[in-house]
Amino acid sequence: MDNFRRLACKLKDIGIREIDILGGEPTLHPDIVRLIDIVMTSGLRLNLSTNGTNVAMLEHLSRTYNKDIMKIGISLNDSRTGKELHDYITRYRPVVKSIFKKKTGSGHTNAYFGMPGITCYLLYMDTVSKQNLKDSVPFNDYYKQLYVLRNKHDNVEGVYCGGFIPDTERHPFLRDARCPAGATKLSILPDGSVYPCYLLFRHSEFRLGNILTDHFENIIENPILNQFREFHGIKCPDITCELFSKCHGGCPAISLLICNDIEAPDPRCMAKYTARAV
Repeated sequence: MDNFRRLACKLKDIGIREIDILGGEPTLHPDIVRLIDIVMTSGLRLNLSTNGTNVAMLEHLSRTYNKDIMKIGISLNDSRTGKELHDYITRYRPVVKSIFKKKTGSGHTNAYFGMPGITCYLLYMDTVSKQNLKDSVPFNDYYKQLYVLRNKHDNVEGVYCGGFIPDTERHPFLRDARCPAGATKLSILPDGSVYPCYLLFRHSEFRLGNILTDHFENIIENPILNQFREFHGIKCPDITCELFSKCHGGCPAISLLICNDIEAPDPRCMAKYTARAV
């Protein structure tokens, strides 16, 4: 608990304004309320991602904290939304989100399309193994379907790696970056270890330092980050893709996990070429 308090204070001191608490399932942590209290008293904004199984806890948090400083995001991926969770969603209007998959598309999130006060996020699927590729779709297919849904419903948003289409409107410097890792985001483990992205936690060679013991300047200036901050052109062979001129090649962490090559084109888009070859 003391380490987490130190972490929150340090993040505030170095200018971080917002943090995400991810899982596993964070509401299973025995001290989750105390951890959230620490974040709130430090003056940071918080995004809490949950699978929605602990509705009583979510109701307590929604009654205690304003949505402007703490957003709860509920993942609706595995099963139909039960009545208790549905009632919570319609009452407190949290963020709802689902992973966009080949067979299920927007999933159970579509029940809340168009509902005032609710933002529906469709997440482009992270694939951490070759087996996951069968459930994913090329980014261009996801992007086109997202465009259609956003034209129909003003509360639908997409979530995907800026290594595809960087958000240069809010962050112009991403125009020259391979992806947002180390530019607009960093990922931190409970022990304070810092990585460019949570998808790289399993690769110790990408450890940038420890936020609790190292100077932040040394972490953020670590030369490991240069490969994410520098964009030298797309290597995707699909020059007919409508997004080719805008895309930065996808997620380098996914390319490392699947292809063992951080500079390889994103394997979720390349899967269609593999399928043709087979």
